Amino acid sequence: MVVRRMPCNTFSFASSTAGAPPACTAPWPCATRARKAISTAFLAATRARVLRASLAVSSICAVLSVGLACTSPASALTLLTEDLPPFNFVQDNAPRGPGMDIVLEVLRRNGLAPSSEAIRVLPWPRAFHLALNTPDALLFCTARTPEREKLFKWVGPVMRVTVGTVVRKNSRLAPRQWRDLQGLRVGTVRNTVGEQLLIEQGVPSAMLHSATTPSDAVRMLAAGRIDVLAFNIHSTLYTMEQGNIDSAEYAVSMVLQKLDLYMAFNTDVDDTLLHRLQATLDAMRCNGGTPGTSDLVRMVQPYSPYFPPDSIPEERNCPRTGTNVR
Repeated sequence: MVVRRMPCNTFSFASSTAGAPPACTAPWPCATRARKAISTAFLAATRARVLRASLAVSSICAVLSVGLACTSPASALTLLTEDLPPFNFVQDNAPRGPGMDIVLEVLRRNGLAPSSEAIRVLPWPRAFHLALNTPDALLFCTARTPEREKLFKWVGPVMRVTVGTVVRKNSRLAPRQWRDLQGLRVGTVRNTVGEQLLIEQGVPSAMLHSATTPSDAVRMLAAGRIDVLAFNIHSTLYTMEQGNIDSAEYAVSMVLQKLDLYMAFNTDVDDTLLHRLQATLDAMRCNGGTPGTSDLVRMVQPYSPYFPPDSIPEERNCPRTGTNVR
């Protein structure tokens, strides 16, 4: 896969295979026997009405599991993500990126509309650790791999990611297959799927140079401290552009894997909520019979220079819900 510099900050991807009551405020005494009797009767009747109303609402929520927002508010979920543009990032104190937009829209359609301040943007290792150890956590967007399968509950896919090896075009150390990595200084971003893939393939840990953030990893490659960077190509190229590194001088020598990205929930999160969120996401893939018109496609379009068509889950020929994307 070769990356060519395009005008207007675009990329071209050319693939290669590898309550209490109020106090009495009247001016006369309140504590008379008659008033006490009236007050006691009134409170008893009020409590009965409140109890009946609570039981009715509980019954409705127990019966209707789809389309009715009977769950706790959005603040009940701990929203965790990383600064991983162009998928999800913060710009001018506002959440950005197709991954961020899609996840927040799914939550909004289920009555769970978090504020920007409720989203915790953290380095990936810390976000991953918190997601595993926080009962109400939602981590996004997360590659669903066999190693992670039992660690979380999943809703998705949200998007797709291509993981590959990026090298300088003039480098003689451009790996085309797994065995070509032998003896190279391989850069990764700690705890990411790219690093996991290398470990699974038996790449010695002594060869791995792990960075905490994508920006650190890209700087290591540009400075010649590593020979190759194994990471998702979308974020690699975007980070180069933002760091004034000419991406035209680099190429993707080998595609390691293409993976689906999901919303990853802590295993303690209620399954009923997850089923509702999954149904909402599935409906957002419907195009009403007209390709390219699903809500999911329309939400990714503003970021299309960084995402080839195969970065979006396939649309479905089913009626659109008619819910407008905000």
